[in-house]
This record gives sequence, C-alpha cells and structure tokens, in this order.
Amino acid sequence: MKHSFDFNGLQIPRYHIKLRHNESGDEWQLAKGSYEDSMFLTYQDVIALRRVEIVGPDEHVPTAPTSMQVFRNNLSSLNSFLSFHGKSTDGKVGTEMLSGFDLKLREYLSKLTVTTHARHDRASHLRAWHRTVAALVASTKNTKSQTRHDSKISPFHAELRAAVASTGESVKSIAERTGTSSSAILRWLKGAYPQRRALPSLARLERHLGMERDSLRSLIPQPTKETNRERAQAAKRAIPYREQLRANTCDKYLVHVTSLSKQFLSEWNEFFEHKTSTQTTLRRAKRLWRLLPKDKIGLDLPTICYRFGRGCATASFVLRRFCSFFGYLSRPSSDGGFGLGADEAQTLAWFAVPEAVKGYLEFMQTRSGGATHGGHAGFAALVASLTNEGTGYLPQCPQLAARLSPSFATFDWDASCAKCHEISKQWKQAATDISRNPEDPIRGLLNLSEPLLPIFRAVEKLDEKAAAAVPGSKAEATLKRDALLLSMLVANPLRARNFMSMTWRPDQTGNLYRREDGQWRLRFVPADFKNKSATSNQQYDAPLPRALGERIQEYLDEFRPVLIGSAPATDLVFPNKTGRKWTTLNRQVLRITGAFIPEAHPFGPHAIRHIVATDYLRKHPNDFPTVAQLLNDKLETVLRVYAHLRQDDSFGRYEEHLNAVRSSH
Repeated sequence: MKHSFDFNGLQIPRYHIKLRHNESGDEWQLAKGSYEDSMFLTYQDVIALRRVEIVGPDEHVPTAPTSMQVFRNNLSSLNSFLSFHGKSTDGKVGTEMLSGFDLKLREYLSKLTVTTHARHDRASHLRAWHRTVAALVASTKNTKSQTRHDSKISPFHAELRAAVASTGESVKSIAERTGTSSSAILRWLKGAYPQRRALPSLARLERHLGMERDSLRSLIPQPTKETNRERAQAAKRAIPYREQLRANTCDKYLVHVTSLSKQFLSEWNEFFEHKTSTQTTLRRAKRLWRLLPKDKIGLDLPTICYRFGRGCATASFVLRRFCSFFGYLSRPSSDGGFGLGADEAQTLAWFAVPEAVKGYLEFMQTRSGGATHGGHAGFAALVASLTNEGTGYLPQCPQLAARLSPSFATFDWDASCAKCHEISKQWKQAATDISRNPEDPIRGLLNLSEPLLPIFRAVEKLDEKAAAAVPGSKAEATLKRDALLLSMLVANPLRARNFMSMTWRPDQTGNLYRREDGQWRLRFVPADFKNKSATSNQQYDAPLPRALGERIQEYLDEFRPVLIGSAPATDLVFPNKTGRKWTTLNRQVLRITGAFIPEAHPFGPHAIRHIVATDYLRKHPNDFPTVAQLLNDKLETVLRVYAHLRQDDSFGRYEEHLNAVRSSH
C-alpha cells in the first residue's frame, strides 16, 4: 500500500511550525493545530475496503483460501480490539483508529494474554486496519477537493479504484481480460502511476472499465512547461566553484595513501601517536585528536588513521593535506610543482622549508583562479600548528632535517620553522576570498517563499516510485529508506554522520527510540557530535514530529528488514543495500535532490541544515537560540553564519519606518 507523505501540514504554506519548551522545560516539541477533519466513517465501510484490499472486490469470484483466511484473521483482530475499547463493528470510527490509535493499541496489547507471536500478529493486523482508515479519510478529503495539493489520493487513483470496484471483478480477472499484468494493476491501485510503455495497457483497461478514452491517462501528472524550463535553467546556470573543481579533478596531483613511502609511514605513526596519546614526551597543544569507535565515524578512514581499534577523522583530514602537499612537491616544475622525486618529497620536514610552503600556497592560488580562500586558511593553520615555537611538532624534531635534499638540509632549523610560521600566519589572514558559496546550489530554493516545499514534494515522488516497485523488493525498501531519511533530515537537521551511525533496537535503547506515549525521539551523547564540547555536556534528546510516527513504524516493520537481510544483527536505522554502514549517504542525498528537486542543483544533508535554519529565521527574526537547538550547534556559530539575516530584518524595520514617514504626510 502506498505510504503517502505524512509530514502532513508541513507541505501547506499556512501550516505554522512552533518550537517550544514543554512544561518541564527540558524537552522540545513540535506544536501544530489539528489537521484531522471530523469524519463519520463506519466500520462497515472500513471492513468493505479492507476485504477488497485482501480478497478482491468480487464476492462471487473464487479466491485463494489463504486470502480469505488472512481477511478473517484481520477481522478477528479488529473485533477483539474494538471489544476491548467498548465498541463494535456496527459503530462509527472514532479516535481509537484516528489520532488516538497508538495509545489505544498499546493499552490493548498490554492486556493481551497470548503468545508473543500472536501479539505481534495482532499488532500487525491492527496497523493495517489503521492504514485502511487513513486511506478512507484521505479519499473523502480528495472527493471534497481534488485540486488540493495535500490530497493523499490523486484523482487518477481515486477514479481507477472507483471504476475497478464498480465492475465487481477481481483484479486477476480484469488483468486476464485486458491482457495487462495483474501486478501492474495492483501497483496502480495502491498509488503508482503507469509508465509510458504501459499506456497501451491503460487504454485497454479504460475500454474494459467502460470509461472514455484517455479519461485515466489525462489524470496522470505531467511535468509542466514551467517545471521543464526551471530544470533546464538550473542546468544552464553553472556553479563556478563546481566547474573549477571539475576541471581540477581532471588534473590530479595528490599522492594516494597506498603510495606513501615506508619512511613517511614511520614518521606518521610517531606523529599520530603524539597527537592521540594521553601522555607524550613532547610539548603539544592541550586538545588531543579524538579517537572514536568505527561505528561512530561517518567516513571510510585509511587504516593508518586507527589506533587501538578506534579511528580519528581529524587524522584523515590532516593526512589528506599531507598527501596534497607531497603531490605538489613531487610534481614537475614545468607543471607548476616543486620538482622533487616521489620518495624525496615524502617527509614532514618540508613543512619547515619556507620555499616549499610558500610555493604550495601559490600553487593552490593558481588552481583557484587567483582566489585566496578557506583552503589556504586550512593549510596555513596546519603549518602554523606544526611550526609553533612552543608546542609545534617540528621545532621539537630537528632530526627530521636530515631527510631533506642536501641543498636544504644545512639551514638553521629553528629559524626556518619560525619563518614558515610567519608565512602561514600571513596567508591565513589574507584568506578572505570565498571559492565556494554554500548557497549556490540551493539559491533557487532560498528564493522561494516556502523553500522546504520542494523537499516535501521529493519525498512524495520517492513514495510514488516505491509504490511502483516490486512489492518486497530491495528497490522498494531503498526508496522508502530514502523517503524517511529526507523527512528526518528536515525534521531534525543533524549532520550526516549522525544519520549514518543512527541505531534502533527493539528494546528502545538505540539512538532512535519510541516513548511510552508513542512519540519517536532521537538521542545522542556529546561524543556523537562533531562539536563535542560546543553544545555543553548534556545528552541530545529531541522529539521527532508525531506526523512521522507511522512512516517510521512502517519502515522499521516492513522495509528495513529487507535491507538488513544479509546482516540481521545490525542495529543501524539507515543501512546500505547490503545491511552495512551507509558511508555514501551524502552522495545518495545529492542523487535524490538532483533527480527530484528541479528548482536547485544537487545538494547534500548539510545544505538541508542551512535551508531549515534560513527559512526559520526569516519567519522568526532573531530567534537564534531556537536555531542553535535545532542544529545542535553553538549559539555564537549560528550568530556568525546567519548574521546577514539580521541585516535583512534591520532593513525590513527601516522600510516600515519609511512607510510610516510617508503616511504621515
């Protein structure tokens, strides 16, 4: 059954999000108005639809005994559930199957005196009844206004379901008479749209159902000319940074980790130990490099970045800078390099050679079109750290000078370190250019009054593709995983590494857990975050919107088991297709946004954080503390990154002042 995007009202511009502390003052909630209309459904309506879903619409057509038994089992669970709550199938549907379902289900299951297996079956049946009720509610809303953008059943699916039901035939019979695949018709009934190659089958189906030609085909959504134009324009508007990066990627120069020399690997091991050991004989800055368990790291680290079975992401970043520097040193001078031999270039001693450091910074400047940017600042900061007179590693290791070329090995080591330190400070101060504007890929969204709506539509499109996939397949499970990921990235905009390592366990001890009141929440300890010491030492424990509850439960019950089939012991919420850690999560979000959000260039999880923060601050000027909570970031960081929105607010108030002046005359 197609799972509609149930982050319901967030798709509607008039829906207001308000974050507030609850009465205890230590939790955050999503507060929203009620979106359930008063419905007057009877359980007989629900039972009739559920029977069609399981058995088929025609009572007189023989069905498989197993289908009828499945329906009887489902009906038995419903009768038991309603009896427990003092109701019967002769009455109307109430809160026990609407907003209060989760609570009523827990109450019922807690009193059952049956086996664990039977309790699980009852819960599964009742959740299916709940989804059927939701479908009927959506269908009723759709009948009232088929033009509403938040309808859960499209005009195409409403017409098809009504036409099939009116024939009194089973899907199998209709498929045989029209020469159409029964699985295709079932996919269309549950929410998928026919693909272009299936249009002849759709035409035969229209004739068989007694419908006018193209009456169903005309209801299939088609990309509008404006949508196509937007996509074409977005493709034409190249992002300068990405174009420059694409060109530079074709001219690689850094040394691969597998090509590092034994001499440097020995240096690296000593340096890595110095940066991570609790005690060391050399002076160093107070802050150690942090070692984390492998399952808490969102990257595939080189093996030389592990100690005692724990990895260090910082070491990986620094090692990459080393490899880039060595690549420049061993690049022919005719190509802008330093002209050393491969093995000769691989030693930390070159970070104490002014000509080498200055040459590499200028080389970077040339490759960036003359800009002095954050990449320069990062490398300069590394050089400054290595050559610091008091705590730098290189001034305390003069023996490394012997590994330089003869023409460089005779200089004054301390003076050379001091010179490199001064050079790095100057370049760091000069690195004020911006080579990569993080808003470039998402500018099309930020220009919208509701920049989150295209993301919600992308989730709907993922749901549609999942409905069209083979039921129970990995393709279907992958699409539902991606839809939930995108929804949660908007709801709780944490960093990608938190989603890669996020866990769930049936006993509710994982990062993702469900409270007794039915609300799903996320919790992490400070060590799980990039900025461990930035957001105090308190544990992160935040709610997910209740509107996401059904999507989460469905994913955990039906789709995640498909993904972890080859690794059933894993507790990862978002595994890859083989059930292992999804280290390419960032890349997949880029693919999703590139495929389903034509208003922007492909963008990743970090851009979603920026969209959420920008959108919220535009609508709630100066509420920086709330954004710091949403992003789980330092308040001073949020103030610095989003200071430009203060300027917008200031000019907005000034405009009000000017209008008041004009109106006074």
